[in-house]
Amino acid sequence: MKVLEMIKNVRRRGIRTKNKVLIAVFVILAMITNIGGLYVGNMYYQEVCRLNINPATTGLEYYKPSFDYKRFTQLESFNVSIDSSFGYKLSGTYIFNPKPTNNTVILVHGIGGDRWESMKYSDMYLDLGFNVLAYDSRYHGISGGQDITLGFFEKTDLDNVVKWVKWVNPKAVIGVHGESLGAVTSLLQAKLDQSKRNVNFYVVDCPYSDLRELMRVKLSSDLNPNFQFAAGVILFYANIIAVKNSNFSLYAVSPLTAIGDIKTPIMFIHGSSDTFIPASMSLELYLRKKDPKDIYISPGAEHAMSYLTNKKEYTAKVTQFLTDNKMLKN
Repeated sequence: MKVLEMIKNVRRRGIRTKNKVLIAVFVILAMITNIGGLYVGNMYYQEVCRLNINPATTGLEYYKPSFDYKRFTQLESFNVSIDSSFGYKLSGTYIFNPKPTNNTVILVHGIGGDRWESMKYSDMYLDLGFNVLAYDSRYHGISGGQDITLGFFEKTDLDNVVKWVKWVNPKAVIGVHGESLGAVTSLLQAKLDQSKRNVNFYVVDCPYSDLRELMRVKLSSDLNPNFQFAAGVILFYANIIAVKNSNFSLYAVSPLTAIGDIKTPIMFIHGSSDTFIPASMSLELYLRKKDPKDIYISPGAEHAMSYLTNKKEYTAKVTQFLTDNKMLKN
């Protein structure tokens, strides 16, 4: 009996030892997985939120050929500095129309650009009788900010810019024209604006409808077909880093969830050949938005190139949208 009892005790100790080993292995694997996930997630976060902007491909000299620079130098303009709610300054340029007016369009550039990138749209709005305010978004140009939040905090910055224009010109018709990230920022700000309706119209060129979905699609296309599941894992850890380092969630940036509450007229524009953000995302937003609204798919245009590719038709479509919504008035 003693021998049998000893055998049983040995077996019990063996089972306990195996369990401890399995638990230890599981803990080690979990630690390795989390460390690896956080490393890759941080790399992705750094790529999109702490973007290294090449100074050689931005600024006035780089974008000067895209707009009527000579006319710009002949018009009265001044630099503005607007307080962000997050402790930094937003820098911009306010351009007066040659025909005196209060009406003003705010231009919001895309990721990696600055105010001068969005100045290509200034010619169209100056011709339509508007003043123009182009500004550098956070972490771009000479504005402050430590990171890019892909629309999350940028929407509040834009709201402050809108309030500044309304303070300067209380009776102004105010429009917002955003491109890519600027378009998303515009849509998210539009929801903030619904209580006061300071903005009279929005033109949004090539926005994404949902950040999480866009990132998932783009990551999946970059991965080997056998590792498609990794896209969700990378996003999971990148979101942890974004919350920790930048105080926002990648999952919280979704114009699609905001669009149903927006009553302000919106015109959606997208290039048919956009491979960076698919045109289907603008169509998705357009279908969710209640009237008044309009949409223009620019034939053959790549990402953020609709205006430069089809300038005459683009201008005609925007002009018609503003006319239909009674925005072309002094």
